[in-house]
Amino acid sequence: MVFSDLKLNRVILELRYDRGYLYLDRCGRTHLKILEDPEWEFVQASPEITLLKNEKRNLALNFNPLNIRFIQEEVENLNQFKAKTSKIIPIITTELEIKTFKRIGNRYRFILTVGSIEQGEKLIRKTGILNISEDKVSLFGKSMKNSNIVIIIENEYLNYRIELKTVERDDKKIPKNLRINEAFNPKYGLLIDVDIFTVVDVKTEDFNPDDFIQKNYKVLENNLIDFVKGG
Repeated sequence: MVFSDLKLNRVILELRYDRGYLYLDRCGRTHLKILEDPEWEFVQASPEITLLKNEKRNLALNFNPLNIRFIQEEVENLNQFKAKTSKIIPIITTELEIKTFKRIGNRYRFILTVGSIEQGEKLIRKTGILNISEDKVSLFGKSMKNSNIVIIIENEYLNYRIELKTVERDDKKIPKNLRINEAFNPKYGLLIDVDIFTVVDVKTEDFNPDDFIQKNYKVLENNLIDFVKGG
């Protein structure tokens, strides 16, 4: 397994704050400024949330009095995500006069195609992270299935929540006219879901989305395979 075997099924950037009081006053003006980029389309606005989409980039954006959230599906080029977030975040924070982010989360959902659920579970057990002896398994049954893992690794400024689990595409729930990209949505896959989030307040003026996303992705590119690879 090498890093290039992983497909970035989804990337998320979420910025939380607790003083978005101007949302109701400036929601319309904010999304009109965002719509100056013709790739964005208005979806809806309400007192609770504003939604926009960018179909060309498989991107969605929502913001409200408590957070800003970007989601991109089937990511071929992370530079597009970095460029759009870097342009739009200052628009929203300026209009809503947000001074501090209480939490910044950057989530990466990678998919590795496998031949079966059993193969995916075998890869999880080989990581050595889930180390349960056969004697302990035998206390309750004959074998272990659904060997999913969720761990949180703490640092001074950033925490990493890492989840490994097997996934199976449910073709019955997919509309017949919808094209499925097998590379990003395989029939069977090993999901590696990494949520990287701050544990200290960050001033909006000090936050650079491009740098934050790039540094996080580089850490994963350099270390994720070694973390999950079996010995």
